[in-house]
Amino acid sequence: MVHDDATGPIVQVRRRVKASAEEIFELWTKPELMVRWMSPYPGPVNCKASCDLRPGGAFSLVMSSADSIREVAGTYVQIDRPRKLVFTWIGPLTNHVNTLVTLELNPRDDETDLVLTHERLPTQAIHEGHTSGWGQILDHLAEVVSEGF
Repeated sequence: MVHDDATGPIVQVRRRVKASAEEIFELWTKPELMVRWMSPYPGPVNCKASCDLRPGGAFSLVMSSADSIREVAGTYVQIDRPRKLVFTWIGPLTNHVNTLVTLELNPRDDETDLVLTHERLPTQAIHEGHTSGWGQILDHLAEVVSEGF
């Protein structure tokens, strides 16, 4: 059962990344790149990803560690390449509530300010888990960028 909830705690994570907005947008929208960094776990990244990048198109992720698996799916709501990407985010760790993620990319010379906002999280515990998870995911993204993906 899927529920929509327009209220609830909000996660907002900011990072300055040494890459262009276009490069970061590519990392978020190409499955062969997503699998290199999309993981809420520390250590090696183990992710399977698929996406149909168009408004109304779906994506799915299976992120795993030695101890756990996290499955997430969603639908692209808004695509404004390379500045903004809005998508739903739903799975067992959102209590199957349809949450909303907005990724904003703001160029600054040879870097990009990345602002990720995750809304409609149903509980404080889920908010805390996603705050930690998104932090780790963006750390992995920064590592891939520093390696020159």
